[in-house]
Amino acid sequence: MLLKTEIQDTSQKALIIAPHDTLFLKKLKKKLKEMNLDVFSTSASVPDYSKYDICVFVQYTDVLLPSIKNITNTKFIFILFNEYDLAQTYASFAYEHKLYHIKILNLETNPSEYDKDIDTIFWFSFSRTEDIFLHIFHQEPFVADKKKKKKKKPFTYREFFTPKKLVLIGLLFLIVSQFLFVIPLLGSTVSNYFAYQQFVKGNKERSKQYTSQASALVETSKSLFGFSKPILYFFSIGLPFENVIALNSSASIVMDKAYDIQEDGQKITGGIFKKNKNDQEVAELIEAKERLNTNIPAVHEQIAILQNKLPEWNTQLRDSKEKLQKIDQSLALYEEIGPYLDSLLARDTDKKYLLLFANNMELRPGGGFIGSYAIVHVSNYTISEIQVYDVYDADGQLTSHIAPPEPISKFLEQPFWYLRDSAFTGDFVENFNNAEDFLHLEVGETNFDGGLLLTTTAVKNILATVDNLYIPDYKDTITSENFYLKAQLYAEEEFFPGSIQKKSFLSGVMNQMLLHLEDADMESLFTNIKDSLNQKQLVLYSKDPGLQQVFEDNYWSGRALSPSCTISDQLHCVPDYVYQMDANLGVNKANFYIKRPTELKVSIDSSGKIINTLALTYSNDSNQGVFPGGTYKNYFQVNLPPNSFVQSVTLDGKPVDDYDEKNFTYKTIGFLMTVPPQEKRRVEIIYRLPTTIIQGDGVYQLIFQKQIGSPNYDLQFSFDVPSNVSVTRHNLSPLAESSKILYNTSVSSDKIFLIEFSKN
Repeated sequence: MLLKTEIQDTSQKALIIAPHDTLFLKKLKKKLKEMNLDVFSTSASVPDYSKYDICVFVQYTDVLLPSIKNITNTKFIFILFNEYDLAQTYASFAYEHKLYHIKILNLETNPSEYDKDIDTIFWFSFSRTEDIFLHIFHQEPFVADKKKKKKKKPFTYREFFTPKKLVLIGLLFLIVSQFLFVIPLLGSTVSNYFAYQQFVKGNKERSKQYTSQASALVETSKSLFGFSKPILYFFSIGLPFENVIALNSSASIVMDKAYDIQEDGQKITGGIFKKNKNDQEVAELIEAKERLNTNIPAVHEQIAILQNKLPEWNTQLRDSKEKLQKIDQSLALYEEIGPYLDSLLARDTDKKYLLLFANNMELRPGGGFIGSYAIVHVSNYTISEIQVYDVYDADGQLTSHIAPPEPISKFLEQPFWYLRDSAFTGDFVENFNNAEDFLHLEVGETNFDGGLLLTTTAVKNILATVDNLYIPDYKDTITSENFYLKAQLYAEEEFFPGSIQKKSFLSGVMNQMLLHLEDADMESLFTNIKDSLNQKQLVLYSKDPGLQQVFEDNYWSGRALSPSCTISDQLHCVPDYVYQMDANLGVNKANFYIKRPTELKVSIDSSGKIINTLALTYSNDSNQGVFPGGTYKNYFQVNLPPNSFVQSVTLDGKPVDDYDEKNFTYKTIGFLMTVPPQEKRRVEIIYRLPTTIIQGDGVYQLIFQKQIGSPNYDLQFSFDVPSNVSVTRHNLSPLAESSKILYNTSVSSDKIFLIEFSKN
């Protein structure tokens, strides 16, 4: 999950942009003034839309949606006349990016309906629906001939052809003709269903045949529906049919591209591990990448339509929407990285990457104890070499004395600092630089182009996408479920510095995993990788500034964030920040058994002072004397806003007097604590923020960061205000709300909480 800020201003100003002064525009202005809004109008765009609550564009299309998608404080209403295709294009973009503050309307109407249409427009725009697009259609009512027709004599030559029956036959024919489009529409639906079934079974040719049939049938249905559309919309039954047509059209496009995307993805995944490729084979990989760069955005757009329009009548439809969401997430991951594949895979050049394997069952601030590392050489879309090393091989060659962080020297009683302990900050970029420095000093390796850190959890997630791995050297089968236990068996048990068992085991797992990636389910692979990135079990770094910016924008780089406000400077903002980190210094794997639910209570007194209480309850479920568990010897740290005043630090209700305290970028508190097997310990820190709430409106912003490699854990957040402070808006879903907000969540990624308030 990515950090998401939702802010809405409270001013009541409306802006109308329209190139021409029309009757509709006059009525629209009148209606807005009746709503007690300050109305401003212009015929051209303005430099700053954020100053207005409502911006209405009437037949004005010079404003592009990407330029306003982040102005969520303002409601944008686009009103088009007889521009259905253009309105659909705008709506597709808005649905894809979930721009619910933007509404798109297409009107096919006449002046006599303007008053009713304007009421409908505002009802739709200010309702709580997540629908973005509305089509308003009116048809001139049929005016019957009021003149009485002369009585005609009945037909005598055939009783059946009476005028009454002829009228009934004509009406029946008219009704049937309006629904002719349903026949090819049903055929398209059935063909799409069969295409999907064949796709799941892996029958490419049959799937493509059904997809081709579905595409042709839905185009026929579209043409016939164009004839029926005015009548059906007149009777308010046109929209459901139009939605079904759109669903079939999007499904046909998705199915048509699905095999191509899967084949190209597998071609790249498998091809980059093939050594000694000729120029033609490299060119084929680049062509596959270019096709992906074209096909994936197109499919992404159609999946957004399917997710929006697909109903949830039954379990099967709901499951389909969930599956589409997972596919969409996989495609989104490639869309972020795809433009940089040439850089990542060293097109026409050579690159070198560092992989750090962190055991998060022996958790450290930067993800875990580094037991192994790998150096990956990439050249022109080819991973030419992967060398896996045991960390002790490198650390044993260090001749320089490097003083370790104080907790390592003090509590591990280790006077030297090594690569294995280098992940000792909560910022991966800093840890990566430390690791590169160590490798330069230890084995002469330097000038890496980037790298990544994988925790044990991330490796398990990737293993879940491939079949069981048979490791010939160990005559054993590895799965995502048994990987950790097998790693303990083959790589940790009876391990001593200088042995090669850990290196051999991890090399065997990695070699087999890479061999099987070509056969992995691409959807699951991308989904599990993205989950690992979002949950900070996999963090990335690149010396390519553009690619590194992508990592940081998506919070995949494992950076420690700045403890400052991210919202507009014009608001009074109170920044709060919590980043709690564990460092297992017990030389065991006790984190496998540790649970750590957390509470944060924020209390504001009548003078505006903010007092926070941070409480963590550690539970150790391991058994005494049974490896890999044991006593959890943890150097606990928490980063708070700088200049915070710490009032008390307690462990099980008793004061902790001997704690470390620093005040630089963060106010950092650190101390050693132990949790014996089958016992609990409660840490509580009470501190006052350096910022005081002043009179007027403002925003409280809390950034709550998750430690790299830590498991997901429960968080209970409460926000308590006095009678002279009122909460006006927030981005939480609280259990209770009055003078106190209580919010329960799971910390699976970095989070941001925003609460708007007003102080008398």
